[in-house]
Amino acid sequence: MKYIGAHVSAAGGLANAPARAAEIGATAFALFTKNQRQWRAAPLTPQVIDDFKIACEKYHFSAAQILPHDSYLINLGHPVSEALEKSRDAFLDEMQRCEQLGLTLLNFHPGSHLMQIAQEDCLARIAESINIALRADRGRYGGYRKYSRSGQ
Repeated sequence: MKYIGAHVSAAGGLANAPARAAEIGATAFALFTKNQRQWRAAPLTPQVIDDFKIACEKYHFSAAQILPHDSYLINLGHPVSEALEKSRDAFLDEMQRCEQLGLTLLNFHPGSHLMQIAQEDCLARIAESINIALRADRGRYGGYRKYSRSGQ
């Protein structure tokens, strides 16, 4: 089945995203599970998780119809070790947030060499970063969607 939707706002709470998608007649939607321009976010509370799941059920959205997008700050191929570690931590946090919400997909930008290291080295860092996250998550979370853009 094909789904049509948009990236909708979760302003005011994650549970608002399914309602906003339904308002525009979407059969799927994308969202950020936290502020996409910050490294850290408050942990998801049981109430936030339950409200989101209830809203998804109310508006008939399954996990297959929801595509969370990770933070714009994450660069799994970052040439600077400190920034790479920060990105890896944030990526794992994004995976865990998706898992808590019952979501099975995660759309992410793999990273960029920032013109500071060879493309091959950047790709190796990205692969290593993904493997680290998968090991840390013990393979529970399996749905990733890579999003490329020019310069990556």
